[in-house]
Amino acid sequence: MSDQAYDSAKNDLDTIAKAFGFVVIQWGQAEQSLDLIVALLWHSFEGKQHARKIPFMLEPKVAFLRKCFASLEALHPLKGDADFLLKEFERLSALRHDLIHGAIASLAPVDGHFVLSKLDVREGYHHVREVRIAITAYPQLVTELVALGRRSHELGTKIFDFVKNAEDAAK
Repeated sequence: MSDQAYDSAKNDLDTIAKAFGFVVIQWGQAEQSLDLIVALLWHSFEGKQHARKIPFMLEPKVAFLRKCFASLEALHPLKGDADFLLKEFERLSALRHDLIHGAIASLAPVDGHFVLSKLDVREGYHHVREVRIAITAYPQLVTELVALGRRSHELGTKIFDFVKNAEDAAK
């Protein structure tokens, strides 16, 4: 490999690593706020009646939170915010999952796309699926992930305030 080809491949790998790394970091920030919401509702708003154990994976967390916001009257003022947030987590989680569990299929963009190879298991068999993410769609993904983190944090803060106010009123 020539020095120029090596430098080009290294630059492409750096670009992919930064792009995918941002997704990982930002998703972690957003989901950690979601975890705090789950913990607050589990411990302070009778959340234990909606799950046998505190949920740790995304799908059970979303289901748990939907049950809490649907049934706990004190949380009804926040239900619209929660519904929107949970839909965004669901919508963005498939792409995040493909990025995290996929393998880079090409260091250089292919027809304007990041290309990954994703191994799925269906009906006991492995299937290879190509995942393409348009480079032009990446700035929108960044915007959506930052908004997800911000909304998740804001909802957690509002619920924390509900808990604090309820505890202060009980004193």
